[in-house]
Amino acid sequence: MVYTTSDYFPFLARQFHCETGWDESNSYATFCRASKAILDFTIPYGLSVSTGRGVGSNLSSQLVFSMVPSSASSIGYLAASRPLFAISPAVSSNEPYQTSTAPSAKAPAFGDQSKSDIISNPRADAADLKLARRYQLQDELNAQNLLQNIRTGIWKCRWGPTDYSKNDQLQSYAGEYMAVAQLYPSLATMTGSYMVRRSATSELTISGVSVAGAQADLQLIVQHALNQRRWSSEATFGTNGKLFGLRGQYNFGDVASLDAAAREYYEAGNAGIHRKACDKAQGRLSVGSEVYFGAQEASGGVSVGLRYRYDHPLLSELTCVLNPLMGHLSLAWTQQLRPQMYAATRYDFNAFSLSSELAVGVEWQLDQNSLVKARWSDSQGLRCLVDTRLNNMVFSMGLDIAGGTSSGTAQPSEAGIRRFVRSLGLQFQWFL
Repeated sequence: MVYTTSDYFPFLARQFHCETGWDESNSYATFCRASKAILDFTIPYGLSVSTGRGVGSNLSSQLVFSMVPSSASSIGYLAASRPLFAISPAVSSNEPYQTSTAPSAKAPAFGDQSKSDIISNPRADAADLKLARRYQLQDELNAQNLLQNIRTGIWKCRWGPTDYSKNDQLQSYAGEYMAVAQLYPSLATMTGSYMVRRSATSELTISGVSVAGAQADLQLIVQHALNQRRWSSEATFGTNGKLFGLRGQYNFGDVASLDAAAREYYEAGNAGIHRKACDKAQGRLSVGSEVYFGAQEASGGVSVGLRYRYDHPLLSELTCVLNPLMGHLSLAWTQQLRPQMYAATRYDFNAFSLSSELAVGVEWQLDQNSLVKARWSDSQGLRCLVDTRLNNMVFSMGLDIAGGTSSGTAQPSEAGIRRFVRSLGLQFQWFL
């Protein structure tokens, strides 16, 4: 059974990485993120309603009530070492930033203050007030672009979010943590994860699933990741099957200059700076590999990948992933057609079975509050997703239509219609 999941906690996890300077794009686990976001997106199943809200400055809650299927209902909490994204009413940019008049201890030096400290208790000098206002306006913009932040944009313009030249700021991220726990009452199951930054460039994650009842079970996954500008690596151990895995990625070229050019382009305030940043633009070449072994079944696997990406002004990415033991080859191309429209295509081929699959997809941000995705493949048929935002609510409707070589020919009967329309789902999400 496939369940509908809320976007709230995954969104907060991405915000945690963004706030602590962790580059999610610099990982072999996200090697094909661009094409997968367009070709492998999930759709709602059944009918579900979920809410996500900040209980406190560092604590958030999530409630998912699923009517079909009912076993997908859950309740969860997320705690972090720093405040994450919060929805708040928009404030006019013409209003001055108000500071507290209550007495307080001596303010720390400007360079020692974090973003949350600057916003909540800025110093009374002009530079600090200006920075606080800039942060506040950015948070308001994030709140207004809630749909785009949750569904799109994460994999498009997040190259090099960390400024490695600010070593003092990076060192302050050591010890930052995030913990998540989620309970599924009807399944007697609890899931959880704990993520902690051991240093500026290393992170430890412990995840688990606990099942109560006659067939009680506990499964754990421990992962340690290193994320450098030039390279990244991950080591994973899972108790299920006694699985061991290693994966890594290496980036060629002058990565520091490419990151600086990308940051300059996306933060540019006028067309002249945009043109200068485009003149500095170059492609990014990366290679990655993964190897894993399951001791329980004495089985393993290996994959190698090559990616070439051109960031701006219009994103273009080519990826090639080969699994030699399985005889599987995957070629994908993602292209930005317009500022708000992306398309992707992928061809998969297996040398052993001589089977193949062709998939094409498109993502279109109609406006600030509407998003449409569509994907077709010759073996899985057509899948569509429509997202619409109204204030702090996101309404999603998904449709999965059978088709292609593996679905057979639909008959003009009730049973045939059920085979033709494999899934139709509705999801309502409130972010408070």
